Amino acid sequence: NSRPANGWGERATQARALGTGLLGDLIPGRKFPFPKSLYAVEDHLRLFVQEKPNALVLDFFAGSGTTAHAVARLNRQDGGYRTSISVTNNEVSEIEARALNQRGFFFGDLEFEEQGICRAVTIPRIRSALEGKRPDGHDVEGEYKWPDEFPMAEGFDENLVGFDLAYADPDEIDVGSQFSAIVPVLWLTAGAGGSLPRVLETAEPWFFPETSPFAVLLDEDCFTDFLTCVSKRPDLTHLWLATDSEPAFIRMRSRIPAGLVVGMLYRDYLRNFRLNVAIAR
Repeated sequence: NSRPANGWGERATQARALGTGLLGDLIPGRKFPFPKSLYAVEDHLRLFVQEKPNALVLDFFAGSGTTAHAVARLNRQDGGYRTSISVTNNEVSEIEARALNQRGFFFGDLEFEEQGICRAVTIPRIRSALEGKRPDGHDVEGEYKWPDEFPMAEGFDENLVGFDLAYADPDEIDVGSQFSAIVPVLWLTAGAGGSLPRVLETAEPWFFPETSPFAVLLDEDCFTDFLTCVSKRPDLTHLWLATDSEPAFIRMRSRIPAGLVVGMLYRDYLRNFRLNVAIAR
C-alpha cells in the first residue's frame, strides 16, 4: 500500500466548520474545545477498516464522539457492521466546576455530573447523529458531505448503549455474587451482538441469552445438559464455565466443539480486568 499523503489542507479537514460547526448542529448550545472534522476522522479510519466491514474500532479518548459518528458513516457507505467503543471520563471544565461550586453543586451531585463531557456532549452528540434528532426533539438541520450527501435528519441504522465504568470488589466477583454486574463485559467480549441481555433472578444452572452469541455455565454439575443446549445454538461464539477447579475446567473444555471461545469464570475475568496490580519480577 502506498503511504497516504498529507491532507490537512483539504477542505474536508477544516475543524472550525466541520468539527465545531457540525457539533453545534447536533447539540446546539453545548460546547467542546476543538472537536475534529468528522470527515477527517472518517478518512483516517477508512485507511485501516475499509476492507474490514466487521472491524471493532476502539477510541480511548472519545471526546465529543467524532469517531463513533465516523464509523456509522462508513457502515452506511458500504453496508458494514463495524462496531465502535467510545471511552471517556465525565470531566467538568474548571470554569464550569467553579460556577457549579458557587451554586452549591459539587463532584458527585447530579447537577454537577450532568455538565460533564460524557453526559453533556459525547452521548447526546452520538445519539443525535444516529437518530437524526437534536436533544430538544427537533430534526438535525443540514446535510452530510463527501463522499455521500444526505440529510443529517435521516440518521443511521445503528444501535447505542452506554455503560458507567466502576470498580468492583474482586472477592464478591470471585464467589459469583456479582454475576449480573459483569454480564455487560461478557456481552462486549462476545462482540456485542444483539441487545444487552437482562439477568433475572432464577435458579437456572446456566445463562443462555436468546439474542446474544454467548452462554455461561453457572453450575458445573450440569455441564452435560449445558453441552446439549449449546449444540442447539449454532449462533454461539463464546462460552464461559464457572468453576473453581482448573482440572475440571480443562476436562469440560476438552468436550466443547472446536471453534468456540471458552473462558473460565471467574478466573479469566479477574485476570483480564484487574487494575493496579503489582507484577512480580
